[in-house]
Amino acid sequence: MNRTFLLLGIAALLVAPLAMGEAPARPTFTKDVMPILQENCQECHRPKPISMSGLIAPFSLTSYDEARPWAKAIAQAVATQYMPPWFASEHFSGVFRNERGLTQDEIDTIVRWVEQGAKRGNPSDAPEPVSFSDKEWWLGEPDLIVPLPEKIWVGDEVEDWQPNINVTLTEEQLPEDRWLKTIEAQADSDPVHHIVVYSTNPHQEMRREAAGGLGYGNIGGLAPGAEPSVLQEGYGILLQKGSTLRISMHYHKEPGPGTGAWDQSRLGFFFYDKDEDVKPISIEPIGELGFEIPAFAKDHTVTMSHTFDRAFEILNYLPHMHLRGSAAKYTAHYPDGRTEVLLDVPRYDYNWQLYYEYPEPKDFPAGTRIQVDMTFDNSVENESNPDPSRAVRFGGSTTDEMALGWMYYSWLDEGTAGDD
Repeated sequence: MNRTFLLLGIAALLVAPLAMGEAPARPTFTKDVMPILQENCQECHRPKPISMSGLIAPFSLTSYDEARPWAKAIAQAVATQYMPPWFASEHFSGVFRNERGLTQDEIDTIVRWVEQGAKRGNPSDAPEPVSFSDKEWWLGEPDLIVPLPEKIWVGDEVEDWQPNINVTLTEEQLPEDRWLKTIEAQADSDPVHHIVVYSTNPHQEMRREAAGGLGYGNIGGLAPGAEPSVLQEGYGILLQKGSTLRISMHYHKEPGPGTGAWDQSRLGFFFYDKDEDVKPISIEPIGELGFEIPAFAKDHTVTMSHTFDRAFEILNYLPHMHLRGSAAKYTAHYPDGRTEVLLDVPRYDYNWQLYYEYPEPKDFPAGTRIQVDMTFDNSVENESNPDPSRAVRFGGSTTDEMALGWMYYSWLDEGTAGDD
């Protein structure tokens, strides 16, 4: 399925009446709807949108003329909370700094606007338009841009392909060690599903050993539907001079004549200033490789956990499953017997793999066990399920499954790079 046009199919759906709150009695586009779209929608739904791993907003919403043909689709999308995409349960409202979503009044305003004929209103009521530059990157111009060494042909016959490309950073690219704020991976073609970047530098190897072998040396990448994640201020990853990057590409598309494409995706590196103190982090999953999801199973849960023997802090979460993934939950089991649900994602969507980021890292004592429960729907009721009759195991292909509870975390007793 071409994910770029997922939203197009709902245009013909009827909008069910909702109980209204404090929404305007007779909302107009210029006075009431445009401010909501500017605040919540236009960053993606605008001319020349930036691709999020092949997900491109299929229409712009920066004017009445652009929005009016899609009025019913917009109302349906917000009423069902399909848009803006955000999947944490309501219990976590206000917990994560990158939370998306509309208030009930905002939803009611849009739905009522459509039910009453989607009127334009007085042009003088409209707010000043938002100015969007023709930037190529979500985060602005990177400090270092590293493209794939050469163009890759993703052939007509390809459905799912995951090549690994090794790139050793040259003296010219990275003349000295630098601390990373983030990586922004930029897909160059529609078949790109996601990009994961690993580093072989010795610092990461030592940190993985200290974590009991939990990690894979991940230093960032691109997840479907997710904007690049910027670390909280003062936290980073050391990228050492001469590091070799392993760039794990994942191409996925419908095979057939004319579907092939060239790709030369790029990585954008954003560094701290050289004199800034930075605390190192790890990007690692709590995962399970030996599970099996039975054929036709509706709610099959895989449970994984890891106990940390040192005090630590978590910056964010990124649950990762494939087409059968339906829900994810992270739970902390504290040494004193208390439990706390850290993240509950009751409706996981493979096409929107989102980060859930704390405003400030959350602290945990030594001995805390983090449990991750991931639920899969391998039944015929799952419309995304490629084959419910097959028992599914761990595998890299989109039609296989994964159960990886990624986390960005740091040790509390580990000082910053500038400490004596």
